[in-house]
Amino acid sequence: SNEAPLPLQRRVMYVGERIRWFFENQKEAVLEFMDKLEGTPNANLYSPLYPKHAKLIKQNEMIKHLVFQTYDKACKRQLDQFVELFDNMLTSTFSNPWVFLKGATTGAGETEDLQDAVLPSFDDTKERIPKEIQSRSGTEATLSKWLTDIPTESSQIDEAVDKVQMLVLKTYSFIRSQVCDQVELFSESFFKLPMMRRLEEDMAMIELSEEDTANYEARRERLGGEIHKAQESLVEVNACIERLQNFKLKCEARGRGM
Repeated sequence: SNEAPLPLQRRVMYVGERIRWFFENQKEAVLEFMDKLEGTPNANLYSPLYPKHAKLIKQNEMIKHLVFQTYDKACKRQLDQFVELFDNMLTSTFSNPWVFLKGATTGAGETEDLQDAVLPSFDDTKERIPKEIQSRSGTEATLSKWLTDIPTESSQIDEAVDKVQMLVLKTYSFIRSQVCDQVELFSESFFKLPMMRRLEEDMAMIELSEEDTANYEARRERLGGEIHKAQESLVEVNACIERLQNFKLKCEARGRGM
């Protein structure tokens, strides 16, 4: 059924949202770490520009807003890609579950101490190969057996429906277990690593929006007018100071003349 992976997709969406929430809540913590890195024993392990950049971000709200906004957009984009890749994986899995559920090869001596490990003999190899072939198709053989147990006679339709439903539930259970076991791997390969690779490029492409650019231009013009007025006032103040100094010199000269 096309609706079989829907519950698993909802859980995947929940996992993706939690991962996104985790990364988005690291912004303030990372900024605080960068700000307090200077003078610590770990300072030599990181770039000396970290404390300078942290102070610049804290002092300028616009820079902080742009950096945080770009980071949040990167997390959102990676969430969409994570869900899309997971959906593609689930679609391919449910389209042919037998291939996905085929058991992997497991060695009999995996739990043995490496110091006691020796190269297998020819007889051991001959004995191991049939066991590996059988173990690889363990789950597939079990599901195939359940499939052959489904009656095909019309008089046993109720029993057939029950067994088909049981087979679907068991198959879904196997797929869900294997997918859940690999969620951490998928989180690393589908979310964290791609985001970290592209985050530097995203930060390098930060630009002011048209609205912010217009606001900054208006602010620049306003500050330019204030600077011009301040310069005119400074000229007047300097002229007053000069007149007062001249008046002081005249008064001192008159006092000495008397």
